[in-house]
Amino acid sequence: MKKDEPPLEFPDTLEGFEYIFNEKGQLRHIKTGEPFVFNYREDLHRWNQKRYEALGEIITKYVYELLQTECHLKKVTLPVDATESEPKSFIFMSEDALTNPDKLLVLIHGNGVVRAGQWARRLIINEDLDSGTQIPYIKRAIEVALDVAAPERRVLLVGRSR
Repeated sequence: MKKDEPPLEFPDTLEGFEYIFNEKGQLRHIKTGEPFVFNYREDLHRWNQKRYEALGEIITKYVYELLQTECHLKKVTLPVDATESEPKSFIFMSEDALTNPDKLLVLIHGNGVVRAGQWARRLIINEDLDSGTQIPYIKRAIEVALDVAAPERRVLLVGRSR
């Protein structure tokens, strides 16, 4: 830590960061309506990076909530019978993912800091939720399945523990 660097303590909510997602799914400052500013404090790159990472963790939680509320997926811990001392991970899946034998859509995110439901955190922060998340694809898959009045609505979204 630099001598004049502020503490690496950050809010744990979007509102604490003074940001919200607007009606277009864009991350905007609550008061100014401006996009996210990475260089919040000039000459403090490490602090700015840690701030960005803290915001990214909040965004991951936000995306998880959207997967459950907007996409109607449930978060399931794996293995389902794991003890407290065993390693665990999770997936998001539709109610019929394990019982419908017709079709299954599996979405797996890439490496790095992105988590289940995200393509790229940078796109979520700098563009919008539609660009950076898998949500539009999940909604479209469900919509197509419903349009043809078929039971092929299974969705399995793979998550990864840290």
